[in-house]
Amino acid sequence: MQPASPALRRHPLYMPAVNLTVRAAGLAMRLGLVVYLARFLGIAEVGQFGLIQGAAGLAPVVVGWGVTYFLGRELVGRPPLEAGRLVRDRLLLTIASLAVAGVVVAAMMLADAIAVPASVLWIAAILFLETLAFDLHLALISLGKPLAANVLLFIRSGLWVVPAAGFGLAFPMLRTLDFVLFCWTLALVANFGALLSLVGDWPLAAIARHRVDTGWILSRMRGSGLIYLNDLGIAGMTYLDRYIVHSLLDLRATGVFVLHWAIANAIHVLVTAATVQLSLPVLVRAYRNGGDRQWRTELRALALRVLAIGAPLALLAYTVAVHGLPLTTDGTTPIDGPLLALMLVSTVIRLLADALNYGLYSRGLDHPLACINIGGALASVLLSLALLSRFGLAGGGLAMVLGSTLLLVARAAVLTARNRTGLADPVRG
Repeated sequence: MQPASPALRRHPLYMPAVNLTVRAAGLAMRLGLVVYLARFLGIAEVGQFGLIQGAAGLAPVVVGWGVTYFLGRELVGRPPLEAGRLVRDRLLLTIASLAVAGVVVAAMMLADAIAVPASVLWIAAILFLETLAFDLHLALISLGKPLAANVLLFIRSGLWVVPAAGFGLAFPMLRTLDFVLFCWTLALVANFGALLSLVGDWPLAAIARHRVDTGWILSRMRGSGLIYLNDLGIAGMTYLDRYIVHSLLDLRATGVFVLHWAIANAIHVLVTAATVQLSLPVLVRAYRNGGDRQWRTELRALALRVLAIGAPLALLAYTVAVHGLPLTTDGTTPIDGPLLALMLVSTVIRLLADALNYGLYSRGLDHPLACINIGGALASVLLSLALLSRFGLAGGGLAMVLGSTLLLVARAAVLTARNRTGLADPVRG
């Protein structure tokens, strides 16, 4: 296959299209895994996998201390030596935090304070490697390498599904959650091998020799308390629902919830990869160099792209899932049309809210950004508890719509007030 011509690579839609293709391939495989689990292992196993998946999503934030938030902005425009040093110091903090967390959790298990989950060793390996991969993924995006970041994500979140499901179909004795987790772990190892080839031109030896900047680490930790709560809030809004479903209902209901969430989240991830992530450095540079007018132009264009891509994809996903999936799986994947519709509506609203969140981030409005996300997380939990108890799984979907709408309104209000008053923002003084 011939590489794309320079003219094609310069086209404004080239990189979004490539990122969308890579993420779509990975998400198709991940959705295929959920369908495979539902059909051959049972919907309860989907719930169990979803709980592990949620832990893998929460772990990087819980041990992240909010430092990645500032690191992402600092990496924009840095040369490889400086960027590599910052990323290395960030990873050292992550490894130390994971080690402490591991000791604490192990002690609690030995004291019978918490139950020892099945497949605990695979889960521990996945959480450790996923946390490091998460830090590196965000760093690559901030360095203007979203395609490299998404290729690595494809390796660790999509490609491994082929052997996991393929060997399971060929050999019934491998139709187990343990084998699925084993394949996931191998993919994470392969992810880091591929990363080395992507950064082969970086001065890795010089980066390794450079003194660890403990002052930078400590200053970022001291100044990130509110941002840490913000990060916990964002992660909580993404993953806590499944744990609330599990506590209020049962593992089977958790499996149904995770199945529908996987479909809706696929749309969120695709649009984020194709539009939102690519706009982070663009918005930061626009505000630094072009001021309010250029920044508003870029943010408006981002919102329009989100709607133009997200709404049709959501409609397509609903049609395929409700009318096509049951025909291909003999009814083993229980699709609830109203629940899926609510989740997809929430996804489109959430994507618009995410665009405004990047608007706040690019202008350095860290305090209102964090307060909105913390409040949104609390509101999401309260809405889920109230509506799940009253309406079951449909209540969970309704809670997602209301939570996303609250985020959109709050972020829009802050940006509108800031534009109206004309106050200077922190990143420009």
